[in-house]
Amino acid sequence: MANPASVAFLVLAAALPAAAAAQGQPDRVVSIGQSPFSAEPDANGGHGMLVDLVRALDRATHSSSRIVIRPFERSLRETAAGMADFHIPLIQSDAAPAPQGLAYVMEVDFGQTPFVIYSRKAAPFDAASVPSARAIDVESGHRQFFAFPVDESHCVPCSLDKVLTGRADALIASADIVDPLLAQPQYKGIHRALYKSFPVRALVPAHAEASAVRRYLVEGMRELKRTGEFAVITRPHVRYTDWQP
Repeated sequence: MANPASVAFLVLAAALPAAAAAQGQPDRVVSIGQSPFSAEPDANGGHGMLVDLVRALDRATHSSSRIVIRPFERSLRETAAGMADFHIPLIQSDAAPAPQGLAYVMEVDFGQTPFVIYSRKAAPFDAASVPSARAIDVESGHRQFFAFPVDESHCVPCSLDKVLTGRADALIASADIVDPLLAQPQYKGIHRALYKSFPVRALVPAHAEASAVRRYLVEGMRELKRTGEFAVITRPHVRYTDWQP
């Protein structure tokens, strides 16, 4: 005859997953690097293109994610430490390894993002000449992608102001976080030129078992591309067009 205490334990153990689901426990934690227009925190869990993308992935896979939005370098560190199941976004280049403790999810392509050189119209730089500039700011968390000296910027408007006043020669950053600012009249003196377009990837902790996360990303992106929703969410953010403020 079964021990009543053992039976009670087995019943309780079997009920725990259902109880967690009933309480709305998320299937994963997604850490998004904070950036203007793409991922900004608010009282509803955040807004921006990348937040919309994760929510669309959840719908496509019938699952749920808890989204945390962190300053870019903190997001990378916390994901490497196992505090999130994956981080987005980070550009990927064969010339630069993944940040320490992280691994790119190479199976999933989030498209290309153009990195643009923002310099003064009176002293413009392009991809060929910018390595010779004396002072260059780049987007936070991206120093490793440049073979010439750069400083990381934690404030895009501040870097644009530095360029306009001559305290920096150029800012190199993804177009989707800088271009919207150029509608403001104080930035009419900024010149744009394409530096390079990079593929965008997610990253997982290098030493974690991440097969479920990889499956979520692969299956979710396949469905979003099939339905066209991925293009609807990201279209303004993935192509470079040559225009000036």
